[in-house]
Amino acid sequence: MLGKFRKCTSDEDYAKFTLYFIRHRREFHPFFTLYDTLSHIFETLPHARIILVEDLKDNIIGWGHYQYDNTDYQDEPQGEIVLVNSVILDQKFRSSRLFIHGFRYLANQIAEENPSVKLFQFSAREDHPYLNRLYSKFAKSIGKRKGYVGTENIYSTEFDSLLSYLNRVN
Repeated sequence: MLGKFRKCTSDEDYAKFTLYFIRHRREFHPFFTLYDTLSHIFETLPHARIILVEDLKDNIIGWGHYQYDNTDYQDEPQGEIVLVNSVILDQKFRSSRLFIHGFRYLANQIAEENPSVKLFQFSAREDHPYLNRLYSKFAKSIGKRKGYVGTENIYSTEFDSLLSYLNRVN
């Protein structure tokens, strides 16, 4: 199944993101409560950039959530580090093709918004072997951190290299 991607720009878009997140919070983590979800949204939304993923009938089927930081990991709109907080996609729409298309869209959106980005960073729950195997194919593990729902592995890669690779892949 195919999806399409667009920036979250209006209050209506943010409401759609929030409602989708609440309804699909278990995709984020099996034990994520409504309180956890709302706390996460309120904490990260002021600095967040969000890409909505829609099916061909304009229904929300996922999101990509990221922000820009400086080298001290403080919020900075033109920061050198882009931190991807989360990417969630409805289970029935998950495919390698949609993953690559979405990843490419995200990277090109970042390149267009912020030419200062040098590093692309994200994390995966330590107890999620599939994601850790997948992410280690295009990024290097640089450490661990205590996340909302347990220990997370932090991954990092040079943004220009990632962008170049994603724009070569079919």
